Amino acid sequence: MSDEPTKETSTGDESTEEPSMSAESSESTHFDFDAKSYPVLAVLFPDELHFFRSIATTVELAADVAVLTEGQVSPHLYLVQSGLLGVNKRHGTEIFEVGSITPGEVFSEASVLYNSPAGAEVRTVEPSVLYQIPAEQVRDVLASNERFNRSISQIAERRSAASALAVNPIFATLPQVVREVALYNGQFMTINAGDVLMSEGNADIRFMFIVLAGEAEIFMQHPSDPKKKIIVARASSGDEIGEISVITGKPHAATVVATTTLRLMVLNNDSIQAWRKRYSDFGYAIYACAQHKLQHSMEALRNIVDDKEAQARTIGTLPPLKKTDRS
Repeated sequence: MSDEPTKETSTGDESTEEPSMSAESSESTHFDFDAKSYPVLAVLFPDELHFFRSIATTVELAADVAVLTEGQVSPHLYLVQSGLLGVNKRHGTEIFEVGSITPGEVFSEASVLYNSPAGAEVRTVEPSVLYQIPAEQVRDVLASNERFNRSISQIAERRSAASALAVNPIFATLPQVVREVALYNGQFMTINAGDVLMSEGNADIRFMFIVLAGEAEIFMQHPSDPKKKIIVARASSGDEIGEISVITGKPHAATVVATTTLRLMVLNNDSIQAWRKRYSDFGYAIYACAQHKLQHSMEALRNIVDDKEAQARTIGTLPPLKKTDRS
């Protein structure tokens, strides 16, 4: 990609590669986007805003063009000048539409901030014009401007959490307004690879978690050999952790260890219980999820212990389905 200011025009094909560019601007091109149009830029110092204007290029895209592919490390921070873009996220074998991006907004901020693969696809819904600023230069400013870093981090966290809640089969049953409340009240945390999020038998069940990025391994202790573990599941973006104890009210049934850097949204158990009582679809979904996971764990244990013990340690901890949990 040329460093010169250029203008790009997409032909509208569905290739997930970066749109081809056709040079049309000169090196003296200077874009006049400002904090009034893009509030996230309000925390920049004047020389930083001038710098971004001097290195930005424009890209003009037809409808139905992938600007950013899920799993791609974005080469730019994008600012939407005009048009409409949709955000789509894969979870398991399904693809969910999780949001839209309109003029005055930015995107690819998480990929640029963390220099990591994008967590969702961004595709034009209608013809759109974007400003694009090279990611490396954005990271330089992020490193020197704490307020800009914090502003971009907050956007990245909220968006990844909104996407995770939208694709999660439990939280997708909640009304949109309730998910927005969860986003407002939720806390965020990051743990490193090798860190333990929760331990089997630990009675601290005040929270459950939604994985925003990264992966974790979930295992039970081998009943006769403490040096061995029985891996029962792996969690990744969009998955829930800790919901079994929400249902059973008992200590955690398994240990969860991060296998990569793990970003999480933290939800209070009191809120979860309130939603279970008020929204029957949510109550049934979280109960069914816990039941499915305990059933899977029981099958794994049956290879090691007798059926009675396997059932007692897993599905036997599940209370009867409450009327408020029935749809």
